[in-house]
Amino acid sequence: MLPIIGGIISGVVSLGKTIGGGIIERSKIKTQGKIDIRKAKIASKIKRFDQLGEMDVAAMKGMQFSWKDEYILVLMSIPLIMAFIPGLEEHVKKSFAIINNLPEWYRWSWMGIVTATYGLRTWTGWKK
Repeated sequence: MLPIIGGIISGVVSLGKTIGGGIIERSKIKTQGKIDIRKAKIASKIKRFDQLGEMDVAAMKGMQFSWKDEYILVLMSIPLIMAFIPGLEEHVKKSFAIINNLPEWYRWSWMGIVTATYGLRTWTGWKK
């Protein structure tokens, strides 16, 4: 009778190990999958930043002999300088009121030009 009970106990233990082992193996696979997904996301972000950096370098090389930076700087400085000259400050206020009434697409285009020229793309990261 004891050998029969021992065999039953041995079978139950063996079955428990098989079931438990399968559960553990599935858990390991699931965990490894989550780790792989996180690694892929990190690699994707690193690749994106590398590409953005390469684009910035290429843009800077392309602007090396460009005059548009100076042109925009002069245009942006004119109202600032005029604001400190007695009698011209009202012209500055009126000019900005006129600019404020320009079509929105034009104002956004101008902001895009300035942003692209000075590489202010990094401002988007500051919002976060």
